[in-house]
Amino acid sequence: MTRFLLPVVWIAWGLAYPVMSWSLEAADLFSTRLIILPASGLILLTTGVLRGGALWPERSMWGPLAVSGLFNMGLFQIFLISGVALLGPSRTPIIIYTMPAWSALFAVFLLKERISLKTTLSLLLSLVAVALIVSQETAARRAPLGAILTLLAAISFGIGTVLTKRYSLKGDPAINAGWQLLLGTLPVIVVWLVWLPHAYFRPDATRGLLAIAFLITVSNALAYFCWFRIIQLLPASIASLTTLVVPCVGFGSSALLIGGNISWLDVAALGLIVAAVTLVLAQPAKLKQ
Repeated sequence: MTRFLLPVVWIAWGLAYPVMSWSLEAADLFSTRLIILPASGLILLTTGVLRGGALWPERSMWGPLAVSGLFNMGLFQIFLISGVALLGPSRTPIIIYTMPAWSALFAVFLLKERISLKTTLSLLLSLVAVALIVSQETAARRAPLGAILTLLAAISFGIGTVLTKRYSLKGDPAINAGWQLLLGTLPVIVVWLVWLPHAYFRPDATRGLLAIAFLITVSNALAYFCWFRIIQLLPASIASLTTLVVPCVGFGSSALLIGGNISWLDVAALGLIVAAVTLVLAQPAKLKQ
């Protein structure tokens, strides 16, 4: 099943980076999050209920859902859109996808997972790829805050992935993802209220509105529908490593749709990422049936 779910996630999340840049034509960075998170959350809840899932989780589930949602959705989305705004969409995904290294690190302490030699080599290859990108990214040196916020997004999502695996959330994955999106909206509301004097909405920005619609339906609702099933099927560290294809899609689509030069170092970095994913997918894993 992962062979079918993974390509959907890779494409949906990869295309999100240039599309996020377009969405800022219609609304500011935090207003877009305040639209996208609850809308995609409601879509996932509806999908889960139509599939026969129970809308309301058990009382014991609310705490894990809130904590996972804080890292997976709320903090991740706040840091992510801030990083895209400051660094641009082309190389932000490369920094974001240091996330597997953070997931693997936290999985050792929180899940007692053992990291195989192939997984360790995949982590090293991914970090070398990130180093190649950052070493030539002058924007990161001009805007260190953007680089820091982007890295915080990676750490947040890495922690959220491990927590989701640790809690072994019961019930329909679509409903769990929907509630995480809705609960993750709460910290976004707080940030939006602080940001309110700078907020804007332009209903005549057609491309921006279409971008927001794409982010709601594809990059969030559809992608999280698939992602939460992948987390159930794979160990947390390996599930995170499989997303290293996303920066390939994100960088390539951003360069094509937004513009930008691709150097031989960029090509080398993407090659390392492909090698890292190939290593981790080639190793045997005990999947849940």
